[in-house]
Amino acid sequence: MEKLLHIAFAPANFILTLLLIIVTIYWLIVIFTGFDFDLAEADADFDIDASGDISKPEAGNLEGEGVWSAMLRFFHIGELPVIFIITLVVISMWLINVNITAILGISHNPLGFALYLPGFIVSMLVTKIIARPFVKLYAMFNHKGETPIDFIGKTGRVISPMRENRLGQIEVHVMKDVIKIYTKSIDGQPIQYNDTVIVLEESPDRKFFFVQYYQS
Repeated sequence: MEKLLHIAFAPANFILTLLLIIVTIYWLIVIFTGFDFDLAEADADFDIDASGDISKPEAGNLEGEGVWSAMLRFFHIGELPVIFIITLVVISMWLINVNITAILGISHNPLGFALYLPGFIVSMLVTKIIARPFVKLYAMFNHKGETPIDFIGKTGRVISPMRENRLGQIEVHVMKDVIKIYTKSIDGQPIQYNDTVIVLEESPDRKFFFVQYYQS
């Protein structure tokens, strides 16, 4: 045990150990107090265009979505809480780096920091595998563990414009919560940022909702 603590708090592993302690404290607070830091949702509130300017997001094209959106979906971000994914990554990376630095004897060597990038890549792939069984389970509940919300007929504010086959995003107020969902114009007509829309139906794959401009 003493040897493990010595390696865990060695210079090459100290950052990962600190992150592990932080996520452990987070989950202990959630378990024993029910307090939520609202880290459960994966939101991309801004996109950076080719000129480097920050603009309002577009969730991507249905036929060929952006690399960033595809990567988020690949790692189940948006399907599972972000903090859950972060926790799996931190635990996986900590186990990988601590064991390898101990085996190679580089926990106190600058070479130990060279493991961060490959360790992160491998831990993301491990997380992808571990998280997969939780996707369907989490889909049965909303972000606070309640029964799924029926968005059909609800109105929301557009926070990401929609046009033709491009997905957008809206904010829907449910009780005291503000929930963001992916949406698409049902008739292909452009819907601008800050417009009010009404949710008409869910897509066959249940990944987004069809909406229409709503004159409030």
